[in-house]
Amino acid sequence: MGFTIMMALVMTVIACSSILLAKEYISANVYKSARKKLIIINLVAIVGFAVLYPKILDFEYASILIKLVVMWYVLQVFLSIIALLVKIFRLIYEKTSGTKVDESRRRFLHGVVWVPAISATLYGGLYESRNIEFVEQDIDCSAFPKLNGLKIAHLTDVHLGNFFSVRQFYEILNEIAHKAPDMLVITGDIFDSGKINDEAIKILNAFTPYFPFGVYFCWGNHEHIRGIKHLQEALSKTNIKVLNNQSVKILSGDKPLYLLGVDYVDERGGQESANMREQYLQKALKDVPEDAYKILLAHHSIFIDEAFKHNINLTLTGHTHGGQFAFLGIPIIPMFKYMRGRFEQNNSIGYVSNGAGSWFPYRIGCPPEVTFFNFKA
Repeated sequence: MGFTIMMALVMTVIACSSILLAKEYISANVYKSARKKLIIINLVAIVGFAVLYPKILDFEYASILIKLVVMWYVLQVFLSIIALLVKIFRLIYEKTSGTKVDESRRRFLHGVVWVPAISATLYGGLYESRNIEFVEQDIDCSAFPKLNGLKIAHLTDVHLGNFFSVRQFYEILNEIAHKAPDMLVITGDIFDSGKINDEAIKILNAFTPYFPFGVYFCWGNHEHIRGIKHLQEALSKTNIKVLNNQSVKILSGDKPLYLLGVDYVDERGGQESANMREQYLQKALKDVPEDAYKILLAHHSIFIDEAFKHNINLTLTGHTHGGQFAFLGIPIIPMFKYMRGRFEQNNSIGYVSNGAGSWFPYRIGCPPEVTFFNFKA
């Protein structure tokens, strides 16, 4: 209910801003009628969303309907931003030149607003959000020479459901397997649809033989939302190893390799959440030798704080989706301390993946990803 109210408010703010700036991208002779249509369309969309969501989520064509609504509001965001910039530049020109922009130029400016707004909307909604990049990261393991040549694939935030089908899940796993990593690690928010979770687990389990060191998983917040008890039972019957505040030895001998996994903790709980994260990590570290190379799997990127504190060699996280909206690789709305990419402190590395999918079907400047970590001595 809280999410529905929040989204309806966001839609209302976007609609109001686009209506106020409509003069900058709608010709004067059709402005009045166009403005009325704009108000009616937005009103229907907002009321419809508030009443029908999440009732329509299981509707066969829900993904198409939701994507159209999302792209409509993204288009209005771009139109508003560009229209505001045009308005500012026009006012600056009029003030500095002492003359008003003539009607022919105003018509040209109306057209200029539409082209980039529509282009960006279509690109982010129909192309970038669906094209997963395979990102390579090199890890220096000169102090741990036995890890030389190790290759780990990291998958996170698939959000199976309306915008990521079982077929797409199979295809991405197949592509990962063909790159021959030694291990697949998954940091939550994969199983996000009660209707297809069981089928997806069977598919993931069928791929486990392709990864010699195994497939490992830690919980995300959406697994907790989607019935974690059932998921625990289903995964317990597979070869997928769930690490819930636990560790597992991957390589033995001098300077062994350990993999750790922790449960999801929301950072919004303040000190209480910080204490819980510390407790979870302490449990995972319980039987891990000090001289081991430690790789931590955590869904929320805030765990990088605890990882740096405890000198964890490599921490792999997701949750943020990289912000989904970015400009020149920089998230436009930096909601989290660790938003995207690689962070280093002393000899510790933390990595925040953009994720392979999302529950919000739009990305721009922040493509979905699967990450491969190549260890080199």
